[in-house]
Amino acid sequence: MHANEVDLYVNGHDHCLEHISSVESKIQFMTSGGGSKAWKGDVNHLDPQELKFYYDGQGFMSVDISEAELRAVFYDVSGNVLHHWKTYKEALYFAS
Repeated sequence: MHANEVDLYVNGHDHCLEHISSVESKIQFMTSGGGSKAWKGDVNHLDPQELKFYYDGQGFMSVDISEAELRAVFYDVSGNVLHHWKTYKEALYFAS
C-alpha cells in the first residue's frame, strides 16, 4: 500500500466502528462493521495516538469522494454523528 501511495483502507469485518492512523504512515484505516452484534472488544492495546475513534455499538459509516476531497462520517443507529474525518488532495489533470 505504501508503494502505491494508498491514502485510505476501508474494511467491514470487525463488529465495531473505528478510525486508525499512524504517525509513520499517511494511510487511514476505517472500519465500518457495527451493523451486527456489538463486539465489546478490548482496545487497550492500541496506541491512543493511532486510535482516532472507536465505538463498539451498532452504527454505520458514509464516505463521500470528489476530485479533491474525501469525507468519512461515522454514525450511530439513530443517525447521530459520532466521528468525522476529511482530507484534501490536489486533483491530477493530464493533458493529451
